[in-house]
Amino acid sequence: MSAIPEVTEFFRSTGSADYLTMVSVPSIEGYDRVCKMLINGVKLADVNSMFAMEQIKYTTALPLSHA
Repeated sequence: MSAIPEVTEFFRSTGSADYLTMVSVPSIEGYDRVCKMLINGVKLADVNSMFAMEQIKYTTALPLSHA
């Protein structure tokens, strides 16, 4: 993952997906290219993917008012 510049975040997760990968690409073609790199890079039992259509909210600020 560290060798793919489009990968901006990578998490191991619980639930139905083992990993969550955030990528930043300019087009659906770029998305497809990165997906193919990931799928061909390691042996996987199953792959599910999705992409965001619109950013509704984005922040890196932490809600510390309760602290």
